[in-house]
Amino acid sequence: MMGKQGTAPRRIGAFLAVCWAGLLLALGAATAQAGRLDDIRQRGAVRCAVSTGVAGFSLRGSDGRWRGFDVDYCRALAAAVLGDAEKVSFISGTTDEALGLLTEGTVDVLSRSATVTLSRLAGRGLESVGISLFDGQSFMTKRGLRIRTLHQMAGLGVCFQSGTTAEDNLAEHFAMQKINFRPVPKGPLREMIDAYLSGECDIITTDSSALAAIRVMYMPRPEDHVILRQHISKEPLGPLVRKGDDGWREITRWALNAMIEAEELGLSSKSIIDRPSSDSPRVRRLLGLVPGIGRPLGLDDEWAWRVIAQVGNYGEVFESNIGLSSPLRMERGLNELWTRGGLLFALPLR
Repeated sequence: MMGKQGTAPRRIGAFLAVCWAGLLLALGAATAQAGRLDDIRQRGAVRCAVSTGVAGFSLRGSDGRWRGFDVDYCRALAAAVLGDAEKVSFISGTTDEALGLLTEGTVDVLSRSATVTLSRLAGRGLESVGISLFDGQSFMTKRGLRIRTLHQMAGLGVCFQSGTTAEDNLAEHFAMQKINFRPVPKGPLREMIDAYLSGECDIITTDSSALAAIRVMYMPRPEDHVILRQHISKEPLGPLVRKGDDGWREITRWALNAMIEAEELGLSSKSIIDRPSSDSPRVRRLLGLVPGIGRPLGLDDEWAWRVIAQVGNYGEVFESNIGLSSPLRMERGLNELWTRGGLLFALPLR
């Protein structure tokens, strides 16, 4: 009898220990979630890692101001969290440098042409916010070479940036196609471009969106260079955050979704500036007219309205930076809304 009676306290003690451990974990998680957001608010700026300079995506002008598709996403976060889209500190670097800064926690978010891959998420301890641009790897070459297919590249020099997904895609695809080429690895973007212009290589390979920017920005006569329509990979591009910053991850995720949702609803930066009244529950949630909509994110209810009013919906940001009315003249393609035949849709904001 004594043996059976003695097991009860031990079971209770073990149960309490498990509960206590669970409470500590929950408190720790809550602290971690609040930590990044609190740091940003105390600092008064979102620290955003961007490229070293790609026209249409993230480029610093002569006036010192950063502009581009990736830059505008960073400003959307600042509008949501700090109330002012201009409260962003931009840190530029190569892909490897930017990923390193994010891994170590020096920056809050990476917003540049970075493909979401298993090695970057699981290997580096990062998390994807969502896909902001559906892209694919292609090739740019001089029009005079009359290259139209991959097999015509046999024996030619191909420039690429080391440490990017372009390097692996190139090696894997050409090996499968049994195409022998001369690899010309380079570091920063400018180094790769200079090698192409000097004739050190005959072809540049990277994401087709980046090639469009390179042709406009760096080629003395853009019309003398051709971007092949053929893609050798799928490149889902999107912002990344560090794993463990769960609360911050949700803010970054829903800011992107708010921009897409606004376009789905036909709401733009101009049409919602005065927060018009609406009977639509979706519109009311986006405009912050539903009490408590921002509470799960640790934000006020007007966070999404500020994103759209200060930065714009997804379509506005795409069109002004890289769309047909921009120097890059990129078509929406797969980045069109799902209602128009594209892959883009917003998760429900409810």
